[in-house]
Amino acid sequence: MNGKPFWGNGYATEAARRIVSYGFEELKLNRIWAAAFMRNPASSNVMKKVGMKQEGILKQHVVKWDHPEDLGYYGILRDDYCRNRH
Repeated sequence: MNGKPFWGNGYATEAARRIVSYGFEELKLNRIWAAAFMRNPASSNVMKKVGMKQEGILKQHVVKWDHPEDLGYYGILRDDYCRNRH
């Protein structure tokens, strides 16, 4: 079974929101970051929806199935998270 039937239902966004909330509210982290393949805009969109900002792109940073892939790095600071919650 693949995950395609679940795409576009907001599950990834809801999971990411809860992870960010847990990180800042329970673990008291100062910064949370994540990375996504640049050829997969859906993953990057999830990060943007939870308030993360793109911090950079690492060109051909990893190899997947013998193909070099660019990775986009996203991050959010506690101050930005708290500011946007109210």
